[in-house]
Amino acid sequence: MTYKKVVLFFPHNPWPPKSGAHKRCLEIISGLKEIDCEIFLLSSTLSSENQWKESSIDALKKKFVKDVLIYHPNKWDSYSIKLNQKFYTFLKINPPLNSGINSPIGICLWSSKIIREIVPDIIFMNYCYWDKLINHREFQSIRRVIETHDLVTINTKMRDIISPYLSNKFIKANRIDDELLKENFFEVLNLQTDEEEYKIYDQYQTTIAISSTEKNLIEQNTNKTKVILLPMTQEPCYLSNQYQDSALFPIGPNLFNIQGYFYFTQKVLPQILQEIPSFSWQVTGNFQFKLIPKPEERVIIRGFVPDLKKVYELSSFVISPVIGGTGQQVKIVEAMAHGLPVIALKQRAENSPINHGINGFIANNAEEFADYVKQLWQDRTLCRKLGKAAQETIAANFSRELLTEKLLLIIS
Repeated sequence: MTYKKVVLFFPHNPWPPKSGAHKRCLEIISGLKEIDCEIFLLSSTLSSENQWKESSIDALKKKFVKDVLIYHPNKWDSYSIKLNQKFYTFLKINPPLNSGINSPIGICLWSSKIIREIVPDIIFMNYCYWDKLINHREFQSIRRVIETHDLVTINTKMRDIISPYLSNKFIKANRIDDELLKENFFEVLNLQTDEEEYKIYDQYQTTIAISSTEKNLIEQNTNKTKVILLPMTQEPCYLSNQYQDSALFPIGPNLFNIQGYFYFTQKVLPQILQEIPSFSWQVTGNFQFKLIPKPEERVIIRGFVPDLKKVYELSSFVISPVIGGTGQQVKIVEAMAHGLPVIALKQRAENSPINHGINGFIANNAEEFADYVKQLWQDRTLCRKLGKAAQETIAANFSRELLTEKLLLIIS
């Protein structure tokens, strides 16, 4: 007998997972399934980064959920979205987070109809952009939970600021402004979350924060919602780690990874190659741009790899030269779960499981980053020692047991 019926909306096709958000979504669904929830996954072709295919739907139904329900927009949705865009452009104001641009009337009506038919115990929303899909007044008797992933208004401001630096013409020319590669690039801007975002979270009985920093901010700026800290969790994956191949930079499809890539190639890599000309590294995942690395950068761009286990098994260690972003870096948790030590910049490591010098390294600047890379490259025994400690950290503090414990608290 099922414990609870859950309607969960995720705007993208998470299978196969190609980003940290996809992996987070599947981890949450796996945890809900483990505590005997019956899950109905709602999504839309309107917003999905991954194209929805029958093979994806079949895989999700086989492994994770009771059913997958996809909304396909019609011509009225397209008209409504264009009208909304013109309206806010004319007024020269930013549209609300949960405006009709993300949630036209068609998908809102569809979502309400599905919820009435299923009569769930819990409605689980991902991201506040799609909050309009829930009629809070009509469904006030149903427990409503929102998974933040990150503070989206800060994240959007960050992306808007770095976009001009990372236009296609600059990427092709391999010319990136040094200003963008400063470790404190975002810190000095003192970006703040919009009040509107906090008001959306207050519509839900429970708000899930992925990092302690964001949990504290949401608690300080909301009055009704109960904020639960639920970091990225992952079961350890025990491999026959070789620690012999190149260093690895696993990325997701966002501009912060592009910024991190150029930070490494322009500020860190020259220092490494001066002392270790044989150093090599590889990049996996989807970039937003086609990168053409220089031969002297000694990098292999592998693109999307459906299953990284073999890559993790052979790699020596993972680098995370990412400066910006919000939430928690899923790739750090994943790498540690696979027995690899991670070197990360302090700006993105504060909410990670890295314990400096114990299970990985946290660098304050490019010089320190290069030094830690040289240490691990020249000492594979150290890679193994820190990698084992990294895996033990995940097993002790970021396991599926923690996930199910928190989810039980949320749905009970």
